[in-house]
Amino acid sequence: MIGILSVGSYIPRYRLSGKTLAQVWGSGGSGERAVANYDEDSLTMASEAALSALAGRDPSKVGACFFASTTPPYTEKSTATLLATVADLGTEVVTADLGGSLRAGTTGIRLALDLIKAGTASQALVAAGDMRPTAPGSDLETLLGDGAAAVLLGEGDPIATFEGAYTASHEFTDVWRKAGDRFLELGDPTFVKAYGLDKHIPEAVDGLLARVGLKRQGIAKIAYYAPDFRLHAALGRQLKFPETAMLKEPVINKAGNTGVASPLLGLASALEEAKRGDRILVVSYGNGAEALLFQATELIEKMSWDRGVAAQLAKGRPLVHYGKFLHFRRNVETEIVKAFSSLPTMLREERQNFRLYGQKCADCGAISYPRRHICWKCSSKNLREHKLGRRGKVFTFTKDHLVPNPDPPTVMVAADLEGGGRFYAQLTDCDPAAVTFEMPVELTFRRLHEGEELVNYFWKFRPAS
Repeated sequence: MIGILSVGSYIPRYRLSGKTLAQVWGSGGSGERAVANYDEDSLTMASEAALSALAGRDPSKVGACFFASTTPPYTEKSTATLLATVADLGTEVVTADLGGSLRAGTTGIRLALDLIKAGTASQALVAAGDMRPTAPGSDLETLLGDGAAAVLLGEGDPIATFEGAYTASHEFTDVWRKAGDRFLELGDPTFVKAYGLDKHIPEAVDGLLARVGLKRQGIAKIAYYAPDFRLHAALGRQLKFPETAMLKEPVINKAGNTGVASPLLGLASALEEAKRGDRILVVSYGNGAEALLFQATELIEKMSWDRGVAAQLAKGRPLVHYGKFLHFRRNVETEIVKAFSSLPTMLREERQNFRLYGQKCADCGAISYPRRHICWKCSSKNLREHKLGRRGKVFTFTKDHLVPNPDPPTVMVAADLEGGGRFYAQLTDCDPAAVTFEMPVELTFRRLHEGEELVNYFWKFRPAS
């Protein structure tokens, strides 16, 4: 059987509400959206989702890695290859970057399934992340949220089998951003709904149901794209599925429209609610629409969703200062650390800095990070490569108020990792006043600084969830 082996999701902790925007602009609606931290982007969020999907699994079995986004960190440089490196996939993995359309995530799933069917790969990872730029004060500012999701597909024992797909491709202009443009452009909402959403999504849904020979009553859960939470409810009524098929807590209600990640987050949320035998329909939208059908197996009931979509939606914290949002998005002048970056050093330290490999002394068992020539404990040169754990406890910390930071102060932490080793890094996603000794933390992949016109990524600590 071919299908979904596991899923991962990531929704940033900050929430920007319409109420906060109304205090600044006089209007902002009643909803809220997820906001990526200043050191996050589409890649770091997708990395979080991908690592979650791969937790407890052998990464060497993954033969393909696709990254879908309309907002990748680079226009010319493979983000999918960097994602595969962070996930510690093999160098023989097939990588591809997908973008330009909000349905790139579901297209990635279809491409991955075709690779698996063809025997090119036994497992494939598809990750989607978006952080779409909006003009301050615009209608889109309160509607577009940040987030990511990942799906691990393969043969064997899936939690949901793949049952079929249908794509409707149409040239249609509704939301766009030209090369060099900073912010999104939006067509007339009435026109977009009448000639885009109302036509393309039902076409894909009806086409898939006809192809697989099912009626609407045969669908247990449906996750579909919508530009905002009001239209999401309206589209739900228009599609005429049973009320029980609608998600209990649509992601768009608390995280906003997460772009390319939206259908995959909806799929992850539907799997969390699904029972054995349930058929799940996921629908994406963008220059047409795409519908995919899965059926949950008995393994769905053995899954743990402690770090799933519902849990992350419930842990949102309000971003009460609009000025911080502007700083995070660099919509105001800020001091940027332009640190020196060495391309030869980045190449030489790839396994250490991206894949998290340190060393273990074969004589005394001491673990070293960063790498060194001799053991710090017994001075032996008999060192072996060692994969570090990502969780630990704070050993010591300090707070730096001088380093430029959109969310000061900069908290530096030395933590003892599970499985051995001590790691020194910045702390993020945490109230500085809450930092204590022995506090549980975990490593998260983030933007560190920019230098030599490159985005420099590294690991930071955050409170363990």
